[in-house]
Amino acid sequence: QFLEELVESGALDLSEAKLDERIVYHDSCYLGRHNDVYMSPRNVIGTLSGVEIVEAPRNGTKGMCCGAGGARMWMEETIGTKVNDERSEELINTGASRIATACPFCYVMIDDGVKGQGIEEDQVKVADISIHLVEALEASQSDSGDN
Repeated sequence: QFLEELVESGALDLSEAKLDERIVYHDSCYLGRHNDVYMSPRNVIGTLSGVEIVEAPRNGTKGMCCGAGGARMWMEETIGTKVNDERSEELINTGASRIATACPFCYVMIDDGVKGQGIEEDQVKVADISIHLVEALEASQSDSGDN
């Protein structure tokens, strides 16, 4: 919401920001299900030129937990597929080259799940939404020759 407010007020100018990539946004339990915030992150990502936003099969109010909720990130799962591995696979299967999160716990869990599937960062980049924005701004500056 804060990033969306900055963009809408003009305090954060993303008009030149560009990423020619597909991005999937992971709805965190806290921001989404607890605070009912689903569109703000997508709206901010959508301001980036060249970006195609794709959705995971389970998104929004039906989104899947990353596996960190309820302090589960410190538990070792002994049977079945780890929650973060299942969620990461679902996000990877969207064909996105970037996965955006808005929760540090989700970032850790999804990044771990993606790496656990042998996928390198240059194939699928997992990062906080703000990191994707910075990289889009940097890419647009390097395209224009500015430093």
